[in-house]
Amino acid sequence: MCLESYDFMTHQNPLLALGRLDGRLTHSPARKAWSIRARFEGAANVACNAGVPTDANAIEGWVAGAGNPPRICQGLNDPIGVAAIVYFFFVSLDTVTSGGDREAKRLLRNLLDVETEVSTWSGADLVQFGPLWRAMSKVAEEPGLEPSIAALGERLAQMSKLVTRSADHAELVATLPGGRTITFNREYPRAWMVAAMIPVLLRRSGLSANLLPSLVPRCKFLCSSAAEWSELLTQSLSDQASFAGRTLERMESEMAQLRVRYERTSRSRLAEVAELRLALPSLTRRKLAIAVNSTPAGAGYLLRELDR
Repeated sequence: MCLESYDFMTHQNPLLALGRLDGRLTHSPARKAWSIRARFEGAANVACNAGVPTDANAIEGWVAGAGNPPRICQGLNDPIGVAAIVYFFFVSLDTVTSGGDREAKRLLRNLLDVETEVSTWSGADLVQFGPLWRAMSKVAEEPGLEPSIAALGERLAQMSKLVTRSADHAELVATLPGGRTITFNREYPRAWMVAAMIPVLLRRSGLSANLLPSLVPRCKFLCSSAAEWSELLTQSLSDQASFAGRTLERMESEMAQLRVRYERTSRSRLAEVAELRLALPSLTRRKLAIAVNSTPAGAGYLLRELDR
């Protein structure tokens, strides 16, 4: 689908929605909080695409120290662990982090050692999906990507071919009680790998000046052509960029109220902690101490003051 044939009567122009979000985020006081939350939302979309349904709140609770990775107990038959998905997604975002994104990246790294977590909870997934993920990352990093939806569609189609070729050689071997072995194709959904690269491609192409992690479309199956990928991008950017813009506007409004409410003295850290909780409402005392470089007792005092 080209932009000329897109129905702008029922959908917002995707590039206009993207530009509004990108421009507002550049100078937004809620930039760090939004960027953190957007990473959780993007990772949740990737997980759902991979057949591992979860949401941003569950991932946030894990990062904030309120629990283990999502689906650790109930997802025993999941094709891939959520910890591995978060690891792959966050690592890909780190390759294009710049400017104001670095603050959000640094905070999340301090709160969650994602390398250690994925080794603990999803080590086997790193072995299985790691080589293909690295190959796709190289395709995403290739130069010459033009700032257009059509160019992104072409690059996504290249990645789809890579995924399709790798899936042809995937087999599962099982041993029956009598000792006989059987071999059959292992058909895991792999479209999630391609869709997860879209925020990176938007940044690398220059369509966005900022990293926009939440713009991962729901896509459980590979598109068959560059034109279909372009159509998917056109539809998803129109809806997701508009929604992300409204979320940013809401967070800016809430942040302005928090600064008035908690700005008691120049040395008070209540406003800073209140802003952190916009993105990380489940933040525990231990994790808050890490985030604000405080003692656990000091972090506990700040939390009690906020809850008064």
